[in-house]
Amino acid sequence: MARAFAHVVGTAALAAALATLGPGCAQPVRVSFDAHEDFAAYRTWAWLPPAWPVLAASRQVAPELDATLRSAIERELAARGYECAAEGQPPDFFVSYHLDLRRQLVLKNETPATQTLSTYHGGRGDVGAYEIDRTEQRLVSYEIGLLGLDIADGPGRQLVWRGISRRRVRNRFSNQAEGAVVEIFEHFPPKPPAR
Repeated sequence: MARAFAHVVGTAALAAALATLGPGCAQPVRVSFDAHEDFAAYRTWAWLPPAWPVLAASRQVAPELDATLRSAIERELAARGYECAAEGQPPDFFVSYHLDLRRQLVLKNETPATQTLSTYHGGRGDVGAYEIDRTEQRLVSYEIGLLGLDIADGPGRQLVWRGISRRRVRNRFSNQAEGAVVEIFEHFPPKPPAR
């Protein structure tokens, strides 16, 4: 039987998805999966071995960010009742992630504060006040992170599930990396189709 989940893509596809999602901030998690896969049978997992030529090579991720993402993924899998496969034992499924980070500079008009000044206008020596709003243009730096989590079945080594989250964060994506992992795993395992 041919699998319904046909597209096996990596970082290049994530970059293409980033371009199609546009410059906006909030995007929902996008999920694709093989509707014929029995996700209910999954019990154990393992990291996808780096030697496997699956997908495209991910860009280098800083060691601290890699540790944060891996820890968050392990925590989310444990929270869903999955156990890491024992050494030498074949897992029910493999896990991998891909991260594409882009820098975006945005020119913003900001009003930092309202200043109140006193005035003697009023005709009879009354002291009044007026407000001045000052607007400044500032260049604000954002980091856009496109995080993809992949699940491949253990025996067939086929990609069966992918979740993608996009976050635009002022300064560093690493500040919200764990939240992105949690957001994606809210969709795993997929609900079985209604019959």
